[in-house]
Amino acid sequence: MSEQPSPSRAEARYLETIAQLGGDRHSVAAAAVARALELSAPTVHEMLRRLARDGYIERAEQRGWKLTAQGRHEAAAMRRRRSVVERFLRTQTTIPAEEIAEEADHLLAAISPKLEQHLRLAGWTGDFACDTSPVGDRIRSTPARPGAARRGAA
Repeated sequence: MSEQPSPSRAEARYLETIAQLGGDRHSVAAAAVARALELSAPTVHEMLRRLARDGYIERAEQRGWKLTAQGRHEAAAMRRRRSVVERFLRTQTTIPAEEIAEEADHLLAAISPKLEQHLRLAGWTGDFACDTSPVGDRIRSTPARPGAARRGAA
């Protein structure tokens, strides 16, 4: 039996969103995923079917979708990767706090596992205790502290 390839960036984003909305074990409605990702229902349903086919999610007993063990593993890997990138952006750039999650989305599409490993070795480990927003403000809209991101900026 051959090893299953890693999910694509888009698939990983869905898995991360499902994990954020439903935790590791709770089901999530497709409509909630569509709202969180700001995508159309047909687009989301197509991806959910693909994720189910590939063994990352399964239909919940009641309704909705939940992560399988493989889906939880991949979602956790994505959260770790996002945490590293967001911490780097928060501490080493002047990007406003309310834009960090969106910029992390863009950067995550380009970061390789090798670069992620080098960031970790350089001390840029993700900290799950910090207030990261795994899929941006679309899921958890926590108001930014006014002026906090720009203090000290020229």
